[in-house]
Amino acid sequence: MGEFERFVRGLPADEVERGRRLFRAVRVERGELFVRAGDPPNRVALVERGLFRLFGTDEAGNERTLAFRAEGELVCAYSAALRQEPSRIAIEALEPSDLLVAERPAYDVLVAESPGWRQLVADLTEALYLRLDQRQRELLLDDASTRYQRFVADHGALASRLTQRHIAAYVGVTPEALSRIRRRLISINDSGSGRIYRPGHDDDARDGSRPGGARSNSPAAGPAGAGAG
Repeated sequence: MGEFERFVRGLPADEVERGRRLFRAVRVERGELFVRAGDPPNRVALVERGLFRLFGTDEAGNERTLAFRAEGELVCAYSAALRQEPSRIAIEALEPSDLLVAERPAYDVLVAESPGWRQLVADLTEALYLRLDQRQRELLLDDASTRYQRFVADHGALASRLTQRHIAAYVGVTPEALSRIRRRLISINDSGSGRIYRPGHDDDARDGSRPGGARSNSPAAGPAGAGAG
């Protein structure tokens, strides 16, 4: 069963078919931006295969990773769509990825006219709110070590697919500080939090020498967002 079939499982057959006609297959290569900051929030995508990160850049030029999205999850500039304004964050493919993409206006019509899709989106919105609320509390109330351990608990299955740089940007520390946190956790025998990397898993092997930075399959310039945008 594909991710689309899992995503719409439980919907009436006619609503499933209408959604199937709406989404088209799109390939996104590693390092490409599915959305750039400043883009209009005009697309919604379901991840069939691959991994994405949602990130923004502060005034000093530091990247802040807000979330990761993998198989079976939606990527879109959700809050930007609600505000009807350009996205303020970007969505980058961390792996060669296959998406099912729908244009936002047609997707909105589908949701408005289909009770099953409307309930599906309501459930997803509630789940997204809870995730964002937890993320906000982590950033405001937890120290870096606690945030890292929460990352392992929530995203441990993705850890081997991510570089230390990406995890550090999510935790909110430098890669060097993350290394110190991991060493400290290892020293107190917290092997689950301290040893989530395979031997040799580092930025240089995965993306540290990537030429030219992130590319975009969108003609617009600047970064963009999904999920929080």
